[in-house]
Parts: sequence; structure tokens; C-alpha cells
Amino acid sequence: MKIDNFSIADFDKNKFDKYHLGNKVLYDLCNNYPSHTKLDEIHAKIWLIGRSYAASIERRKKKQQINDEFYDFVIEKFLKFNKEYNFDSKLKAIKMKEFNHESLGDILAIHKKLIEFFHSLTGLEKRSLASKYLHFHAPIFPIYDSRVNNSIRKIVKGKLPKLNGDKQYSEFCSKISFLYNFIKSNSNKAPTMREIDAYLVKIANENLKSDL
Repeated sequence: MKIDNFSIADFDKNKFDKYHLGNKVLYDLCNNYPSHTKLDEIHAKIWLIGRSYAASIERRKKKQQINDEFYDFVIEKFLKFNKEYNFDSKLKAIKMKEFNHESLGDILAIHKKLIEFFHSLTGLEKRSLASKYLHFHAPIFPIYDSRVNNSIRKIVKGKLPKLNGDKQYSEFCSKISFLYNFIKSNSNKAPTMREIDAYLVKIANENLKSDL
């Protein structure tokens, strides 16, 4: 793989999160209520993260319940999912790790499991929601959506290594990892996933403006 159309100076200029305060509320929410053992805590997190990031859980293939009842259904299933998969334990463990090749395997495995769970509820993969929900619990998770995926494609090019996990998120994370290591090597400072996301969103917005 190779890096194209990228400079450390431009990254440093555009890595700041203009939604810092709003995002801090979501980080604090997940830090203060990290577990998935209480109905109201799960409800608050899945509702606020999904709605804030236009990736709400109630968007589903077949709507057979009103949204309030569907949230109740999701939360009850989340309690069971947490017990069966040891979801809280996995989040707690990965939150203590650094972003590297070893932790990337765990990131992809957890993300894929959450996608499968969301798909069982909604009939949709919810790839973006899964990445964002996981990120606010453990900021080591790269933040995925179609905009930043298009942005990273313009920067990281070449043959991708094969990784296990959801195909689209795995390819995205492979490129994020390559960019992360490039920035770290050339600036002597590891970027955060939030900084990388802010930079990629900036590129996406510039592309949108050029199309107006």
C-alpha cells in the first residue's frame, strides 16, 4: 500500500473535532455507564449514539413494531447478547490496548459480532452504527461511515492484506491502520481515531462543496 494526497501538516491543521463538546457527552456517557446489564443504560446509549450519528437502530428492513416497542425489544436482546458473548468483558479488555496489528484482530472480531447481532434485530448490517457504538465505549475502534470510507480511498492505495471480519470494515480498518502508522512514524506522535475521523470528514466535506 502507499500514501497519496496527504501531508502531516495538513493533517495537523484539520484533525480537530468541531463537535468536541457533543462527542464528549457521549464519551462520558459510555465511561460512566460502560456495562450492558441495565435496561435504562443500554437504552440511553443506543438511542443517543444512533440518533446523534444518523445511524439509529430503529431503521430496519421490516417495521413490525412502533419505535418505542422496538427499543424495548432491542434492549432486552442486548442483555442476552452481553451474557452470551461476554460483550462487557471484551470491551473492557480492548479499551486498555493500543491500536496495532494485534489489537486490530480483536477490533474486527468484536465489530463483526455486533454487526451480526444488529442484523438479527433489524435485517440490516448496521456497520456504521456498530463502529460508532463501539468507538464511544473504546476509542480504539475506527469510526466508519460511507463518507470517511470514500475519503480514505483517496489517500491509501494499493493491495490490502487479508483480514478476518466484516469485509467492508476490515478493508477500511486496514487502510486506517496504514495511515495511522504513517502518521505515527512521521510525526513521532500516535493520532487518535477521533483525529483521523475529523480529518477524513473534512476531506469528505471539501468534496461535497466542490460538487455544489
